[in-house]
Amino acid sequence: MCSAFVFVSCALYAPKAEAKTLSSLRDEYSDIEDKVAESEQRVKELESQKADQTKIVSALNIQLQKLNQERENITAQKNLISDDISETESKISALNKEIADLDAKIAEKDKEIDDTVKLFCDRMRANYMAGETSVLEIFTSSSDMSSFLNRLEMFRRVTENDQDLVNKLNKEIAEIEKMQKELESKKASLQKEKAELETKKADLQATEDNLTRNQDVIKAKTEEVEAKLSALNAQTKEIKVSISEYNAEMSRLDEEIKEAIRKANQSSSGGSHSGGSSSGGSNAGNMNSNVSASGWAWPLPYDGVYLTSYYGYRYHPLDGDWRYHSGIDISMSGAYGKNIVATRAGTVILSSLESESGTGYGNYIIIDHGDGYTSLYGHCSDLLVSTGQRVSRGQIIARVGSTGWSTGPHLHFEVRVGGSPVNPLPYLP
Repeated sequence: MCSAFVFVSCALYAPKAEAKTLSSLRDEYSDIEDKVAESEQRVKELESQKADQTKIVSALNIQLQKLNQERENITAQKNLISDDISETESKISALNKEIADLDAKIAEKDKEIDDTVKLFCDRMRANYMAGETSVLEIFTSSSDMSSFLNRLEMFRRVTENDQDLVNKLNKEIAEIEKMQKELESKKASLQKEKAELETKKADLQATEDNLTRNQDVIKAKTEEVEAKLSALNAQTKEIKVSISEYNAEMSRLDEEIKEAIRKANQSSSGGSHSGGSSSGGSNAGNMNSNVSASGWAWPLPYDGVYLTSYYGYRYHPLDGDWRYHSGIDISMSGAYGKNIVATRAGTVILSSLESESGTGYGNYIIIDHGDGYTSLYGHCSDLLVSTGQRVSRGQIIARVGSTGWSTGPHLHFEVRVGGSPVNPLPYLP
């Protein structure tokens, strides 16, 4: 579509083979206006699509931020769990050392018991084998009764000490084994805790992997939408270039139309329009030669008038941005103070000074023509009619000025249908 605009626009600049009639010039101007309107509508559609795509990009970026925050939280949790796992492993390692130490102690005690028991058994076997003979030997080897009793008591005590030693060692082994069981239980508990931590860590890793996949999907979608947005920007720029070319062609056609009108006026009225009376209520000369078929007159009835800005989108002269212009701007050499006339008969529904209006129109007038049409005259230096006053076509109603948002003396003129601005040029002669 954009390439078609450029082709048509370039074609408009082809050299003219022959002079065109005023009607054909206006038809050509109207065709270009239609193309401009179509292009401007396409720009609006593209701007709307761009706004939608921008919202999508913004929403995707918000999702990415949320996912990044979730990943940061999960990473922090994983780090904490890894620290817990390391601490648990250290505890298990310490318990393994304690258990190994206890195993060594048990082995040592077992050897002591084995040695003691062996010694005890040897003595018991000797006593058993000796029987009474052993006592008899103690008696016969004793010098007296007292010596016999003492040696017999010693024999009994040695036997009891051997038994006490065995009992003591068994008790120690029982205590060590108890400690060993407690450590084994503690170790089992820590191993279970470690397994649970490993499971949590694995779950977090799975969640993080899923977040990564979601991020990749969103990033791919964001790139896709940004590519669409870039394409829309390129289309919009291309169409705006076409609109600028159309506007340039319309300016050229406007000059031809004005020249054709000037020649027609010269042939019908001797080449000039009278400036008319300087007071409100009078007519600006003979307006019959400057009235369109639909009954509209030029609001600034002088030779040498020209348009400084057209209806539609334009680069605003004050703000420098692309903005809608709801009328046409008309000027001429020495425009300040020139008479402005009513383009049609009607009733003044607003005659507002700049201090009262609070708009960019400055001092301005609106006339209601009674058939759904109204006309507006802005940036005036003086207002010569009042609200509620009835005026006739060609009656002087104001003078050209530069009030409101204006870069120099000119008339801002609008035609409104049902309150909505339309292009005024098709209504004017």
